Amino acid sequence: MKKYLIIFFRNAWKTAKYAIFIIAAILILILISLSSAYDDLGAAAKQGLAGKAALTEASQATQAQDWSSALSRAQQAELHFKLALEKLNNTRDNLAVKNLGPIRTQVNDLENLVKTAEILSRSLVRILPLATDLNKITSQSGGGNFVDLPEADRAQFLRLIYESEPELNGLKANLALAALNLDKIHRLGVLWPVYEEISDIKNELRQISLLMDRLSPLVKLMPVLTGYQQESRFLLIFQNNDELRASGGFIGVYGLLTSKNGQIISLTSDDSYHLDAPASVSDNWRLEPPAAIKKYLKVEKWYLRDANWSPDWPTSARQIEKIFQGESRAIGQPAEAFTGLVAITPDFVSDLIRLVGPITVKGTTYNADNFQPLLQYNVEIAYKDQDIASWDRKEIINELIAELKNRLFSLSASGWTELFKILDRNIAKKNIQLYFPDAVWENLARDLGASGEVTKTENDYLLTVDSNLGAFKSDAVVKKKLYYDVREEADQLTATVRLNYRHEGKFDWRTTRYRSYTRIYAPLGSRLIALHGVDQATADINVTDDQNLGKTVFGFFFTVEPGSAREVSLSYRLPETIRKKLSSGQYQLLVQRQAGQRITSLDIWIKPLKGQEQRWSTDLESDQNFSL
Repeated sequence: MKKYLIIFFRNAWKTAKYAIFIIAAILILILISLSSAYDDLGAAAKQGLAGKAALTEASQATQAQDWSSALSRAQQAELHFKLALEKLNNTRDNLAVKNLGPIRTQVNDLENLVKTAEILSRSLVRILPLATDLNKITSQSGGGNFVDLPEADRAQFLRLIYESEPELNGLKANLALAALNLDKIHRLGVLWPVYEEISDIKNELRQISLLMDRLSPLVKLMPVLTGYQQESRFLLIFQNNDELRASGGFIGVYGLLTSKNGQIISLTSDDSYHLDAPASVSDNWRLEPPAAIKKYLKVEKWYLRDANWSPDWPTSARQIEKIFQGESRAIGQPAEAFTGLVAITPDFVSDLIRLVGPITVKGTTYNADNFQPLLQYNVEIAYKDQDIASWDRKEIINELIAELKNRLFSLSASGWTELFKILDRNIAKKNIQLYFPDAVWENLARDLGASGEVTKTENDYLLTVDSNLGAFKSDAVVKKKLYYDVREEADQLTATVRLNYRHEGKFDWRTTRYRSYTRIYAPLGSRLIALHGVDQATADINVTDDQNLGKTVFGFFFTVEPGSAREVSLSYRLPETIRKKLSSGQYQLLVQRQAGQRITSLDIWIKPLKGQEQRWSTDLESDQNFSL
């Protein structure tokens, strides 16, 4: 046996020696082959580093608004990266690179990184001439502010932006392509030491791309928003979400804004009661309000302050304009048509104050944190001690608006960038909603995500809508949580919505017993099973199919006492089409946010008959989509 083992190991050693020799020979051949690509790889690295340095300098010059230097360095960067790509492309003819997958993968990773850098430098070259032209115009004003420009220069500025859409679309496409190239880079490879930085760049590119998606329709809307070429007139609706209503909040104040060539010709606000009070005693105004408003607010006419009864902003906007014009005619005032209607909540104004800094009016300083409660106190209580008539108690808002407008138009370039981010964020939260009677403009508002529509969908859907009817500003102190469970059984799909409300206020000038007429919007064809947690005698339960919005609506009234909590549970059968989607694994759910609503948490639990359960816990600061 020993003899055979010796022979075996001797033969194995000979075989191993041959294998080692062959492997060594192959490695030598690979190294020899790669040596011919060494010069090209070295040249590519040299050009890439030079391009990186030039691109960094271009970025720094852009931040310093040195547009000519930025353009020059961006052009140099683009040239360096193009040369680097040429050198990398030369290596593809190399035998080792062509035939060995691992080596070819490393070269591809390097090429994708350089391609990304070349795209970014090329994008900068394309967009910098626009920035240069805009800077030339604004530099003609003493402070470099748009508002200080002569009208002809403002019109030229707006024209350049409006005509920049091709450049912006090209930039958006380039950013998407750059992110795609970064996606192709392998985590384990030659770029492993800088992979985390690459991931950060990729995430940043995606964020910029999302902003670009918003910017495109905003640029298209610019003529109507700024009154470019033709004067625009807007009805501004200030919705107080501390007193929540269907499309955002109680309409205590409205405003009239006229713009032309980027300048606000006039901007005034007024108390809604200055229109409603005269109309209430006029025989020329007789519009009957919705049943819930009539019953719980005890009014016989439908007034501007209550006009936003639909959570669908286009529907509410049309009703607001109808009532505004009707009441105006009833009391003998002009009733002109508007270019558009804009609804905003105090949350948006707070963000603007955070940007421009605290504003002092009549000895009182408003900041982002105290703006809403302090303004309410001054127009509800403090005016009495200041010898201000009840009729004039909201005049302070005009002074606030005037100062805020002046500061916004005096922002620096970096300030305008931050302003755009604030606009984008507040549009997503529905703190800003736009409506245009013109279909073209309205479609652009929809593309921007600012139309505030109740979305039509063939999938599962949920929207909870609270309307504070006679509960003062109690929404400021009512904490709300939303739960949505979907359970599939043998022959049906049951949805349960649970509303958990905790009242942390008390009885005072600002807050009282919470009184809400709440509506649950579900897929059209849903059928009520049970409603728990309400006083059945006073709940005023109502079920309707809204064909216009494509939803079944469950409405009911309930109250929550200060210092207490209440949970309302509503169960209903979902349409068979939704059950089939869940059974086939194609289930999707859209949960929309009511404008102005402050739901602190959203919990969803989907329980199919077969397959794995799915749970989500998130917020509801904007509309949310879920899918299995």
